[in-house]
Amino acid sequence: MPHTIFSNTCSSRIRAPHRGVSFYLRILLTLIFPVLMGASLSVQADCTARQIDRTATVARVYDGDTFELTDGTRIRFIGINTPEMARDERPAEPYANQAYQAVVTLLRQHDEQVLLQYGTELHDHYGRTLAHVFLPDGTNLSEWLLLQGLATRIAISPNLWGQDCYARAEAAARRKGMALWPDVITPSRSVRVGSRGYYVIEGKVERIGHSRKSIWLNLPGAVAIRIARKDLDNFSNIAVDSLQNHTVRARGWIFPGKNQSTLRIRHSAMLEIVK
Repeated sequence: MPHTIFSNTCSSRIRAPHRGVSFYLRILLTLIFPVLMGASLSVQADCTARQIDRTATVARVYDGDTFELTDGTRIRFIGINTPEMARDERPAEPYANQAYQAVVTLLRQHDEQVLLQYGTELHDHYGRTLAHVFLPDGTNLSEWLLLQGLATRIAISPNLWGQDCYARAEAAARRKGMALWPDVITPSRSVRVGSRGYYVIEGKVERIGHSRKSIWLNLPGAVAIRIARKDLDNFSNIAVDSLQNHTVRARGWIFPGKNQSTLRIRHSAMLEIVK
């Protein structure tokens, strides 16, 4: 069941709390800050909001990267993935509850108020609204979760704003061995036929295959990385055909096949060459 954030009643929706002048001052400063900063925010030097498209109140938290607003809009964070909560008799993934609880706690500290910066692509295939989420004090929730090691970075074109910043935040958590790291990395040989879900996998490219629509990086075990030819423009910084015998680390959602599972990646930010 999703977490419902309560006011002082047992309602499943939040009752608008009394807010003093200081609360609205924080909102106002957050809204005008990008204007005062001007063009500097167009450079992704940090995770500061480029713009604020909406202010809203959160009603329910589903997990570390998804919540619902009081008007029923479901928001999926851009740029990160957090472990899955327990569902359909499946246990919670490691650190799922910690990511969830961290978001719940931070929202409570800010009266459940959030500021949203929408993505270039507004909705995902589940119909959820895609957004970067900020607290009234300017905290970027995706960056915060990455720094705690409670999320991993993802890059899904065209919603690529903030990738440099998110990569630095994740790298900092990895260096410190925070939470998920390094256990979140799965050797490709450990991926079983029939596996599905989000993975960060690592393995040596044993063979590169070509088909009319895709390039395949075959790793040890029953898994291959698929790069669609229509996405190759997003890999201009990597010589994909030269990756044989290189160890790579890829992240994304694995889908089962008859004899082999497939992890499709659509942007080079989801693929690392391990030195």
